Amino acid sequence: MECDGASYNWAYGPLLTQQVPRKIAQTRRLDGSNAQRAIALVNQFHPQQVYVYAMGQEPWLTFISSILYTPESKPIVESNQLVEYCCSQEIISKRLFGCEEIF
Repeated sequence: MECDGASYNWAYGPLLTQQVPRKIAQTRRLDGSNAQRAIALVNQFHPQQVYVYAMGQEPWLTFISSILYTPESKPIVESNQLVEYCCSQEIISKRLFGCEEIF
């Protein structure tokens, strides 16, 4: 649930001939996702299970990513909305953390 999308130079920076100042790069972002877009995919593909993963919440990633989510953080709110929607549609859904065995 990269709701805001990464700055474009995250993906395209190595292709640029000149370094773009951070302030400018932050104004141009790659396409992100949110609950509304994810729910549209659920409604289109009718999956039996939906999982949100790779959010970087694990404590060992904090020193690399500097991500510290709170219950009010946009990715947490959006992923909660997706999981709640899926559960209301009787679709198995969960935001993964650490490891998970899925049978």
